[in-house]
Amino acid sequence: MIQTLFGSSVDLPSLILRLAIGTLFIVHGYPKLTAAQRAQGGAWMKSMGMPAAMVPFAGVVEFFGGLALILGILTPIVAALSALWMLSTTWLVTTKAKKKYVGGYEIDITLLLAALALALLGSGIYSIDHLLGV
Repeated sequence: MIQTLFGSSVDLPSLILRLAIGTLFIVHGYPKLTAAQRAQGGAWMKSMGMPAAMVPFAGVVEFFGGLALILGILTPIVAALSALWMLSTTWLVTTKAKKKYVGGYEIDITLLLAALALALLGSGIYSIDHLLGV
């Protein structure tokens, strides 16, 4: 019954995952694109041994990647790249900042796993990918 109402068995879960992951990336990426947050984030990243230029890069990756996921544009590719991004942020937080799982990198791990699932599921029929036949 659900398959006839909402398409195949992966279309609705894919849409739900795209919305969940995409909104989180947008919410976390947008502040990195603003001047005040870039300065604050730049100081934090510099203390971790990374160039401050990574803050706007992170903002672009997260904000526009999240937007692409919500719209369903090149979903498997964007989801795989998002998973790699979360793997790199997890590595940074665990090796440089020495943070614990809770209050440190639990969101990164959750996003990494959800993005991997989405990369495997694909965008489904409720996406721009489907409209374009990608």
